[in-house]
Amino acid sequence: MSNSLRLRFVTDSCLLVVKQNGKMVVLYTPFRVLTIIPVEGLNIHTQVYVDAVFHHHQYRLCFLINGKLYPYNYFQINVSF
Repeated sequence: MSNSLRLRFVTDSCLLVVKQNGKMVVLYTPFRVLTIIPVEGLNIHTQVYVDAVFHHHQYRLCFLINGKLYPYNYFQINVSF
């Protein structure tokens, strides 16, 4: 996850992405992310779709991908402002 982006949970189908300069974009599910840490069932550098977003007490945010929950920081979001 790029340090220049801040993520804000809105709903399970909506994620607010804020750039350091204040520009914002809203992502609606399904949106695509890139795996940057290999995890069970997902190889590194694999593009996958996020089906839902969840607020999580330990990881802050989790993404539902292929029926499994993964911490958001395992992925990179590429957005254009």
